[in-house]
Amino acid sequence: MTSVRLLQAKEAEELYGPRRETWPEERARWRAGRMAGSTWIRRDGRADSVQWLDLPGEQELDLAWVERHYFAWVPRLAGQAVHPHYLPDGRLELAPWPLDWPRLIKMAPVVLEQDARHRRRIRPIRGGFLAKPGGSLEFELLRRPGGRRLVVAVRALSPRLPLGLYLSVQTPLHERSTFAFLREVNRRYVAQTLGLVVSQQPDGTT
Repeated sequence: MTSVRLLQAKEAEELYGPRRETWPEERARWRAGRMAGSTWIRRDGRADSVQWLDLPGEQELDLAWVERHYFAWVPRLAGQAVHPHYLPDGRLELAPWPLDWPRLIKMAPVVLEQDARHRRRIRPIRGGFLAKPGGSLEFELLRRPGGRRLVVAVRALSPRLPLGLYLSVQTPLHERSTFAFLREVNRRYVAQTLGLVVSQQPDGTT
């Protein structure tokens, strides 16, 4: 689930070519309640970290809710050492607490995309202490026979850390926090589908 693979040229072209259907979360078999994903390194050194959760039924998810509560998990899983900052113009930045400097990752305002099979909430990455400009953070909902696939994806990230340090430190933290978040989403989704009352949001609020 968390293996990191260096791609051969042909495989990289297949995975990250112009057709979205060739991306890993598009090709994986759907199974209700299943979480999967990994981090892939392209030959040019950019990273794609993609994790997903298969949800049963036809109930829709608000991707704005997903994003908001994903970033509510950031301080919780970082020991309150990292906090999100929502800026008035729609930008979002992650910074260490309590100094609020340096800005670890800077993201642009949201870009929305939708077609018959996908809904996407995309934040282009504009740089920061941990990332060079380029790439994006994406929250996606894919239609599947029998349900939905919720995807949290970092696309084409250019890490500022040396590759070895990125893979040994930043990647495990990101994957662990994302899978923990998806487990909580699954718990809430199943409870709502069954008509149960859930007392807390992922950030601890009601």
